[in-house]
Amino acid sequence: MVNAAGDGVTITHLQQVLFTGDRELELLGRYEENAYLVRMMKLVGHKETRLLELQGYGHMMTEPAFPLLLNEVQRITGKKKQLGNSKK
Repeated sequence: MVNAAGDGVTITHLQQVLFTGDRELELLGRYEENAYLVRMMKLVGHKETRLLELQGYGHMMTEPAFPLLLNEVQRITGKKKQLGNSKK
């Protein structure tokens, strides 16, 4: 299967990162619905789905999440570069 960009990446290589606030401070059920999504994604083969809970933060946890998001992007793109180099 080819993704929407048409670059030949199979859908099983989807990398997904979910961020939530602290389950005790976040909107009611928000953490749990994300945890359920992670579980379902892994059951269907998307092993690279991750959930990061920002303890001490509620629903407005965007600012503390930005550095974590940048780290995740670097981790994922570095991993893809390593995969690309190993195929040569």
